[in-house]
Amino acid sequence: MAFRETLGPVPTLRVLEPSAGTGSLLRAAQQWERLDMVAVEIEPAIARVLGEQFKDVEVICADFLSLELGQFDRIVMNPPFANGADIRHIEHARKHLKPGGRLVAICANGPRQQARLMPEASEWHELPADAFKESGTTVNAAIVIIDARY
Repeated sequence: MAFRETLGPVPTLRVLEPSAGTGSLLRAAQQWERLDMVAVEIEPAIARVLGEQFKDVEVICADFLSLELGQFDRIVMNPPFANGADIRHIEHARKHLKPGGRLVAICANGPRQQARLMPEASEWHELPADAFKESGTTVNAAIVIIDARY
């Protein structure tokens, strides 16, 4: 008997990607088994393509900030940065974390983000200045990890 089998059934993790865009984070998350994934995308044409590409993901076309989607074990996100939108999106996403859940987000690495998000972060990782050069931007960014308390 394999060790994994001795653990019994592995629970399915409920995962949210609230700013799905073209699906880069969805593709990365699909490497894990036993995921119940929900993606939110505000642009109808992009949401339609996501639904076609990711048959096993529930794709919702809406403004994430207007939604109450229940609780999730994991949230992965790369929200819009303009005018502090990343702060609003991350704070709204936190409300959707189950106790013991984890949120991993890319955000701007500016003074507003550091003041609002860093105190709640379990981890804060500054990214290199050229991390998004291929996407046509040199914005200073960070990865923030927020663990929900039990």
